[in-house]
Amino acid sequence: MKKEQNNKIIIFQEDEKALNYRYKLENPLNNNVAVKSIDYDKDDFINEFKIVGDPPSVGTVYYLHPYQKDTYIHQDTDEHYYLREKLNLYRRFGSKLGAKSIQTTLKLTKSEKIEIESDGKVTFKVVKTDVNVKNQIESNYRNSLEIKEEYQQQENFDLFKNIDELKTIIKENNLGYETELIELIEGRDSRNSGTSLISREVKSEISSEYNKLLEISADVTAPTFSISTNFKNRFESVNTLSIEIKYEF
Repeated sequence: MKKEQNNKIIIFQEDEKALNYRYKLENPLNNNVAVKSIDYDKDDFINEFKIVGDPPSVGTVYYLHPYQKDTYIHQDTDEHYYLREKLNLYRRFGSKLGAKSIQTTLKLTKSEKIEIESDGKVTFKVVKTDVNVKNQIESNYRNSLEIKEEYQQQENFDLFKNIDELKTIIKENNLGYETELIELIEGRDSRNSGTSLISREVKSEISSEYNKLLEISADVTAPTFSISTNFKNRFESVNTLSIEIKYEF
């Protein structure tokens, strides 16, 4: 099986369904979604990609990892995994750039429900949430995502070596859209400017990549495909989370 890194979503189906699904759909499938045969594509998929979670079975959906090359994530991996992965990305960059402390503050911006119209169009409907419920949801995220850390540099710390490594990570993992991280790297690189950043507050919508994957994967909820109830339940509520990260160098 040829690597298809551009496919953000992969779903495994019975061989006949994988071959003929196009003839049963009312609307064309999103180009970011690939339908694979459980009989003929499973082994190649396992051999060519790193998989987070269980191996493929009929109806299994995989999401392309937003921050790791050649990695797919099983549908049952919870939302907090994606959020922690993005947070860890910001933490890792900060520590390599010589941060003395990193502190985060998280806020629930809104809750929505994904609705799929009869023509296949995906829309987001804002859910009115009671204040107490909103506070509880926000608290659950904060307990697992908010951090306050301090770092101490050791003798082997090499800022410019780390900067070059981070630039390579950005390129190899197609993270050019992470403008905040790129600006953070440039701010710490004094080789051209002669100045070095000593503090910065970064704001990011930490849930954006996960929510986009959900939106794309709504295509495979069509009756044509065999999918699990757990997967369908992912569309019941979609939370938008913003995070503020304070770096002190």
